[in-house]
Amino acid sequence: MNREDETHKYYYPVEGRTDGAIGGAVAFIAIILVPAGLYAAWNIVAAWFSALFS
Repeated sequence: MNREDETHKYYYPVEGRTDGAIGGAVAFIAIILVPAGLYAAWNIVAAWFSALFS
């Protein structure tokens, strides 16, 4: 296929479509799952201390 051919002007190779998938997954984990995990862990520790000293 000739890249300068006008009929294929909007052709994008399939292997280039998922370039940002790994970065997006890492960003999702860093932004969403890490704070949610820290919040859950803190609540578990706080509940444990509350039960221990009540």
